[in-house]
Amino acid sequence: MIVKNIKEIKGYDVKEAYGSNAKGVTIRWISEKRTGGEEYMHHFALRYFVIEPGGYLAPHKHPWEQEIAIVKGRLVATAEGKSVEAKPEDVLYFAANEEHGFKAVGDEPCEFYCIIGCPGKGENCIGLNEPKSS
Repeated sequence: MIVKNIKEIKGYDVKEAYGSNAKGVTIRWISEKRTGGEEYMHHFALRYFVIEPGGYLAPHKHPWEQEIAIVKGRLVATAEGKSVEAKPEDVLYFAANEEHGFKAVGDEPCEFYCIIGCPGKGENCIGLNEPKSS
């Protein structure tokens, strides 16, 4: 078993770390390919995002599925030209290669868990250049 506290996991500014078209977005890699040993199958990665009020992650797509679960705040999610406002306890699913983006709305940050699939060797499921986490 591995136990972590989300607030103790290092957060990264998405624009600075990945060069993404984003503003006011922080990512924390809760689990990723280097978490634990081989006994952990690494078929998915779990991340935690915080988008500051008015912040956004511009529309993008990737060859793996993604699900998010809103914990706090609200955001407008856009996928394939359709927009929906999501609130705490809402869960959104995005298919592989489905273009999607997010914008926080309201006066408080939007916080959500994000799960992504790790197809193939899971290169997309490696956090930033951090030492192996346990």
